[in-house]
Amino acid sequence: MQPKTVEIKITLAAEESGSQIDDAVTQLELTDAKEWTVVFCEDVTPAAATTALLDIGVVLRVRGKSETTGDSTIKLRPSRWSQLHPDYFEDREREPEREELKIEADWSGPKRSLATSMTVKWSDARLSAAQAGQLPATRLFSDEQLKFLGACSPGRVNLAAVSLLPPVAATRWDEFKVTGVSSEVRAERWRVDGELDFLELSIVAPPAEAVTEQEALNAFVTDLALPVDKSPLNKTQRVLDYLIAKSLRGQ
Repeated sequence: MQPKTVEIKITLAAEESGSQIDDAVTQLELTDAKEWTVVFCEDVTPAAATTALLDIGVVLRVRGKSETTGDSTIKLRPSRWSQLHPDYFEDREREPEREELKIEADWSGPKRSLATSMTVKWSDARLSAAQAGQLPATRLFSDEQLKFLGACSPGRVNLAAVSLLPPVAATRWDEFKVTGVSSEVRAERWRVDGELDFLELSIVAPPAEAVTEQEALNAFVTDLALPVDKSPLNKTQRVLDYLIAKSLRGQ
């Protein structure tokens, strides 16, 4: 079994100030910015401030793209073919549920893993309702997503026990072409409280072309001397660590 696509990522991070990322945005000539809100759900327990779900390879993410549109994703990363129920062995898109199941290789530098996710688009105010305490976290996800989680998760997850973390301010730009890279490049920036600032560049390539495409993307970033993140922790881990600590402080 082999995924049909490979997502290849490079994360840029400001070592001293957010101005480095501002400079990178200008240098890349990014256009048509879209402002989103990204909210993660985690198992937040006082006196045990760990990323309990992320630690077992479960990511619960909700994106608000406007007041009444967005999507919810349950992602298993790293995942294994052998942990998936046979009902979830193939990519699929279904309407009218606007549901997508994706099995994709995930490459970031030398780290390579398999990621399996189910995303459902929605057109209502569920995120703002959940943030206001008027909707439980379970209602952010569809019945089919909960079924997927129960059938494929590496560990039991009771969504009634998870918490919404404070929001991440996200900016997504139009995809763009660069010399030497066949795939279009996607840019997305995450900012949290003026403390964390990341710009992720990513492409999607067929497995047979992934090595060449990764080398080309690396060369592009190196030629521009963009500030590549040197942390051994990925951006999701660092953002969740920060947000859990903030949540436990009651801020």
